[in-house]
Amino acid sequence: MAHREIHVVVVGGAWAGVTAVQELIELSHVTYPRLMITLVEQRTQYFHKTGLIRGLVDKKYADQMFIPYTRLFLDGGIANPNHRFVCARLKRVHESYIEVADGGRLYYDYLVLATGTEYPSLPVTQASSVEECRLMYSTMRNAIEAANKILFVGAGAVGIGLCGEIAEVYPEKKLVVAHARSKLLNPDLSDGFAKETERKLRQMGVEVRLGEAVIPLEPSVKSKNGSSSSSSTTSIIHYQHQQRQWTVRPQTFATTLGEKIECDLAIWTTGSRPNTEFMTRLPASDPRRPHVEPETGRISVRPTLQLADPMYPNIFAIGDVNSLPLSEKYATSAVSQAKHAVRCLRLLMDEGYDFRVKMSPEMAYDSAMAAPMEAYSTNMKRQKTVVVTLGKKQKISNTLFSRFNNWAWSSKPDRRYLIDKAQKMLNY
Repeated sequence: MAHREIHVVVVGGAWAGVTAVQELIELSHVTYPRLMITLVEQRTQYFHKTGLIRGLVDKKYADQMFIPYTRLFLDGGIANPNHRFVCARLKRVHESYIEVADGGRLYYDYLVLATGTEYPSLPVTQASSVEECRLMYSTMRNAIEAANKILFVGAGAVGIGLCGEIAEVYPEKKLVVAHARSKLLNPDLSDGFAKETERKLRQMGVEVRLGEAVIPLEPSVKSKNGSSSSSSTTSIIHYQHQQRQWTVRPQTFATTLGEKIECDLAIWTTGSRPNTEFMTRLPASDPRRPHVEPETGRISVRPTLQLADPMYPNIFAIGDVNSLPLSEKYATSAVSQAKHAVRCLRLLMDEGYDFRVKMSPEMAYDSAMAAPMEAYSTNMKRQKTVVVTLGKKQKISNTLFSRFNNWAWSSKPDRRYLIDKAQKMLNY
């Protein structure tokens, strides 16, 4: 049975997806020599999104953020014919195959979804090629350099981190952070952590305005028929809208408290969007319980990281895209989830799920239920280390150990946002 042909498709080539691929490659060496692995990613190269905010102020750093996938599947310097990289955008998930944007189909026995989250207001996160990404980075970096007064709308980790980077590089600029909630960062983090972050920002000369939602100056782009411009036919219009957002010009915004904020560049870091549109065509066993949570847009999963719908024990969702709490939306958690998902996937292989499902879905379901899977929650650390960086030399952490070692960390000349680990992960 271990010598049967098994095809695993992993969608998403960031921390979670690449780690899952690495674990699967190891599994093919040890137990399943005919295991075929396909990594599907819409970008031509790995884009180090973890260092997104550093790349917006540091061109040399930005140039290192693109890493080819060519070495990922090398085995002793030789490409393994059972494994491949497919550059394509996932369009739809079906019961036994996925459909990509060009209409092609990739059949799977097991599917791992690691498609992540994007920020529509930060166009560099949506670029598919290195050239396009560099062009967008250049546009955004030039706007930051030219602006004198910058407004940050939203104060999650991305907004605060970018504000800290700009405050350190351009201390002469007037920076304002406006946040709808009464404290900074995600609501699941402690009040003390949020207050310390606020104190550090104010020390850097940043004006912090809490409990004030900013009213957008311009409406979202609409297509000619009045619908939102999310399709590829309106991508040019959407890109032009993003370019306008990153144009330095006098602007005035109102807040929900009736105040006015003037700036010449507004950076919106609200409205992060999980990539889950592809789940709409996958039938649900219970129509009252869709695969994607309406409130969050994330894929609903069981503690084993399988889809919550028992009809699909062979589909896993890991990283930013799943319904785990916000405290699990960090690179270290993505890596842990990927390793756990592959452990569970192996148990399904050991039970012969992929073999049995071709003979009898009922028999396959019984084998899936028999697999002794452990819940991911039992492997979670009691307290995840969360670090918010404010430039190269300042950080705030939620753990006592990290806070105690802050003095040593801050004496280092640079903070590289795990790019060295990303290069190692991709065998560079």
